[in-house]
Amino acid sequence: MGVVGLLAGRYLVSRRRERFIAVIGAIAVAGVALGVMALITTLAVMTGFDHDLQSKIVGANAHLTIQADGPIAEPERLIAQVAQLPNVTAAAPFVQGQGLFSAGARTTGAILRGIDPAREPSVTQLAAALDGGADAGPDGVILGRVLAQSLGVAPGDEVQVVTPASRTPKTLMVTGTFASGMYDYDANLALLRIATAQGLLGMTAGVTGIGVRVRDPLRAAGVQQEVRRRLGYPYWTVTWMDQNRNLFAALKLEKLVMFLILTLIVLVACFMIVATLLMMVVERIHDIGILKALGATGAQIRALFTVVGLAIGGTGTLLGLAGGVGLCEFLRRSQFVKLPPDIYYLDHLPVLLTASDVGVIVAAAVAISWLACLYPASVAARLSPVDALRYE
Repeated sequence: MGVVGLLAGRYLVSRRRERFIAVIGAIAVAGVALGVMALITTLAVMTGFDHDLQSKIVGANAHLTIQADGPIAEPERLIAQVAQLPNVTAAAPFVQGQGLFSAGARTTGAILRGIDPAREPSVTQLAAALDGGADAGPDGVILGRVLAQSLGVAPGDEVQVVTPASRTPKTLMVTGTFASGMYDYDANLALLRIATAQGLLGMTAGVTGIGVRVRDPLRAAGVQQEVRRRLGYPYWTVTWMDQNRNLFAALKLEKLVMFLILTLIVLVACFMIVATLLMMVVERIHDIGILKALGATGAQIRALFTVVGLAIGGTGTLLGLAGGVGLCEFLRRSQFVKLPPDIYYLDHLPVLLTASDVGVIVAAAVAISWLACLYPASVAARLSPVDALRYE
């Protein structure tokens, strides 16, 4: 292999009459580098988007929600039962329904969510996003920041709320706003005390459901089975993953499709590797004949041109890796790419580079480069030494 490596190194240093081959080889290196860099950057952005979105969803929602076909009449009994499970860290009741908010000439619909100010912060992270405290007061409401802007109100202003169950509008004071980072929540959610929400929604007693926080959000499905066995009928449970299953499935599919599409850039560049090696075989045909006359085997000739091709592909892969990592770090630090939050849920371009993504990209680039070497190397290996020496 030492002789093969030495010869491969000499073949990679072009002679004067092989400048055109060198140019084609450089284009192949640039193509592979561009493809690898595009793959690394794109997958890092998509992974970052997935991670940030998941973090925001997990923070704004209970990991597990317990509900029934109607109001839950004895929430404290269920909370006590659920709290005994080893993987449950907290639970809190909530009341939820829809209402119509108006302030002056502005009117918009929103979701009313009645919470227990003392227990809600242990279940969701919405309290951390509040400008004030988590308690709206008996006649107060905390609005999502976008919702407050659409109504043109600020803390201290009043809004009128009407629901399908209420006959007359109820006046509430805006005691605060929150910004969860999720546009859907900030534009459509209003937080109240449970008793206030019950009055607006016509509920004399009971709650809509119970939010549960677990130790590991990614294992919420396992806790879900434990809760089902513990509570039984008529209660049913849903995890945060169930609520957002279609969204995360779409993101996963989009990431796969983008990987396949951008891999085509590397594939096209590898055709340049094929062209470079074939032209090199033609230019070095006398050398091949001499090597075979001196006893070189077909396997050694095949290995020689495979090493040359892998050197071209490997150089492009390393350059693309360096460029991709550098670009990802620049995007992560600068955050100069801003996104419309009402479309993308986020206000900036998230970047998360993982070792698994980089490993898959590098392995794919090297594998495609190796496949590109097979045909030219086989052509060189099959050459007859007599024909090669006689070739002009």
